[in-house]
Parts: sequence; structure tokens; C-alpha cells
Amino acid sequence: MNNGKFKSGASYIARLEQFNQFDKEREDMIKELIAQNEDLEKRLETKCKEYDNEVQTRTIYQARANDVTIQLTDIKHKMDVNSFVIAIIDGDGAVFRDDWIRKGEDGGAMAAHQLRDDIKKHLKESHPNVNVETWHVMVQVVLNLEGLSRKLFCVDLAKSMSELSAFARGFSRAQGLFSFIDVGKGKEQADFKVRETLRLMVHNLQCKHIIFGPCHDKGYIVELRPYQLETSICNKISLLETTQPPREFGELVFRRVRFNDVFRSELLPEGWLPPTPPPSTGKPAPVTPISATKPTSYAGMASWTSTVPFVNSFKRPATTPVKSLKASPRKFYYVNAEGQRVDGPLPQADAYSEQRFKERCEEEGNRKPCNRYHLHGICEENSCLYYHGEPLSLGEQLILRIKARGSLCNYKGSCKSVDCYWGHHCRYQKCQRLNCAFATTHGIDQVPAEKVYEDGSREPLSPQIV
Repeated sequence: MNNGKFKSGASYIARLEQFNQFDKEREDMIKELIAQNEDLEKRLETKCKEYDNEVQTRTIYQARANDVTIQLTDIKHKMDVNSFVIAIIDGDGAVFRDDWIRKGEDGGAMAAHQLRDDIKKHLKESHPNVNVETWHVMVQVVLNLEGLSRKLFCVDLAKSMSELSAFARGFSRAQGLFSFIDVGKGKEQADFKVRETLRLMVHNLQCKHIIFGPCHDKGYIVELRPYQLETSICNKISLLETTQPPREFGELVFRRVRFNDVFRSELLPEGWLPPTPPPSTGKPAPVTPISATKPTSYAGMASWTSTVPFVNSFKRPATTPVKSLKASPRKFYYVNAEGQRVDGPLPQADAYSEQRFKERCEEEGNRKPCNRYHLHGICEENSCLYYHGEPLSLGEQLILRIKARGSLCNYKGSCKSVDCYWGHHCRYQKCQRLNCAFATTHGIDQVPAEKVYEDGSREPLSPQIV
């Protein structure tokens, strides 16, 4: 009778199974949520650690950046405080006015002050937007002090040999950064000092400007040309012109400046005073004019002979009868139309000298003769590995000179030493050798255009004369 009101047990079991299925799905969902939550917690923990590391790293780098900024500011401040301009002057070519030199130390001091004022004026014109007053002014005058003193004395622009030295002392003492640098005899000595100073200062950030003073010598053109290609360096250099520079300097785009109140604008006059020997106790010999001997036809051979000594007195000698004097040939070397050194021809060695040279080397255990000792007469190396001993004959010296000519001079075409015995270019006009030691000199013009003498004077050559 209750069949319509009560369901069968099977229906309840079915419903129970449904509930169990729902519970299982709910449990699975909760487990999935818990797993996802745990994963998110781990990822969050990882991100938090990464964040903390980033914060720590940023703090460290920010502190370092602050330190670097402080250091950079300090460096910039020091660079500004210690900024300077340098005038590099070849004193053998850019000669101070003789009215300054005649005043000795006082003249040197006055010339130094005038030069400093002129440089400051030029800097203001060249850098109108910069406070150049904070820049220090440095001047280096590189010269052969004794040689120039003799020259000035001989041409009557100095009353004594000591005037230029006194002028140099006054010049150097008047300004703390002004210096006379005496490099002694040899044009290559001054060239080396000037070139190396220029190379150092061009890339020195504290050096704001360079006034370059050897504009009488076109050998420096090769050195200056590359600096035209970089605007910052080109704007940093001014060429100091004293006497009329060679026309090749007109090709350069650097600024030009003249300090006519300080330096001579004319070449030194030509002149020479022969040395006066001590008076003879006997009857004086009649005065005989000095005869000039024609120089040899090839560069460097003149160095085999001695030169007439300069006046070695600080007072002008009185006119005294002297014995007949014969002037030695003036030493010289050749340059081409571009101012590059060109080696003159050497005579052919004789067979006897070649044989004697070979025998001498064998006698010395195949040691080669020392170039400096046998060609210049002196070697200052304490432990020279080459043969000194008995001097070579002129024929053997020629062989040694020919052999030395086969090695490349370090200065190549810019060498200005009249006594240099090395080669300055390949002797073959159209050399095809792959391993030629002179490969960097291939293609240069080997036609001599000028003779350059030891004192820097030049003698143009006609195309036929060598």
C-alpha cells in the first residue's frame, strides 16, 4: 500500500553515487587550487627574492655610479684647473728679435712676458666661448744654444757669445713654465724633441691648444698632414710663422699666427768670421783669403773631412794677420721637391779595398766594423759588439758606407742628419722584391731638388745637377 510513496533503495544508491562523484570532483578541484596556490606561492617567493636582489644590486650600482660621478666631476675639475696651452718652438729657425737678445737677462724676461701676452691674445681669438684665462701657458724653445750663439755673434747680432745664454736664463726665470732646451749640435736632435713633444700633446686632454713653431722647415709637413683629418685636433693647432714659410705650408689648413714683437720676421744674414790663431812671435805671414773647396757630389761624403772650428771667444777678435786657411767642404744632404731626404750616389769601391775589407773582417772573427767609430770617428757604446781597432782606409770606409746604406734609417725621408750613413729609401726606382726592407719608401720621388746644409740653409738644384 505504500508502494507509491517510497522509492526503492537502488535509487538512493544511485543518488549517493552522484553525491560521491560531486564530492570527488570538489575534492579534485580543491586539490588543484591548492597545488596552483602552492605553485604561485613558490613563484612569488622566487620573484620576491629576485626583486630583493635587484634592489640590492641597484643600490650597489647606484652607489658606484654616484662615486663615479663624483670622481668624474673631480677629474673634470682638475682638468679644467690644470688645463694648459703649449708653444713648441724650434729656436734655431724661429729666432728671437736681436733687440731682446742684446739686453741679456732683462731682454729674456721682457720677451717672455710679451710672448705670454701674445699667446693669451691668440687664445681668446681662437676660443671665444672659453675662459682661457684659467689655462696655463707653457713654452719650450728647442735649439742648439752654442751653435745659434756663434751664428748671432758672427753676423754681428750679438755683442758676445754669452748674450744668448743670458737671454735664455732671463726668459726661463721670468715664467715658471717657459724653458730653453739645449739639444746641442745636430739638426736631428731638435727635430726628435719637437716631433715627440707634438705627438704627446696632440692627444693630451689637458692640453687645450698647441702653437707649433718650426714652420721654417717643410720636413714637418709630413708630420702635420694627418692631424688635419680630425677636426678636434685640427682646431687645437696653430702654426707659428716667423720668417716666410716654405710654400708647401700653404697647403695646410691650420690657423696661422705671428708674434712679430717677439721673433724676427727676417732670415738671419749670411756671414762668417774665421777663427783667429794666437799671434806668432815671428814675422806675421800675409793674410790669404779663405778658399772654398767644392763639396763632393754625393751626400754624406763631406762628413769624412773636418770642419773649420767656430770662434771660441766671448769677445770679438781683433784683426790679426793669419796663416792661409782652407775651408772644409760644407756638409749637406739632398731632399726632393716634397722635402723628403734623397740619398746621393756613392762612388764604386775598388777591388783592393773590397779584398782588404773582407780580410780585416775575417781577422776580427767576422766581426763587422763599427759604423759610428769608423765613419764618425767616435763610438760611445761601452760594450760595442763591433770592431773598432785600426781605422779603415778611405776605400774601406766607402765600402762600409755602402753596406750601411743598405739598412733603412729609422727616420726614413724625414731624417735631417748630415752625418747619417743609413739608407733613406729603396735605391731601385721600380723595385719588385716582395721582402724589400725599404718597401715603405717605394714610389717616392728620388730626384734631388735642394741641398740642405748643416746649418739648415738650402741651395736649390737644377734638374740636371746631382
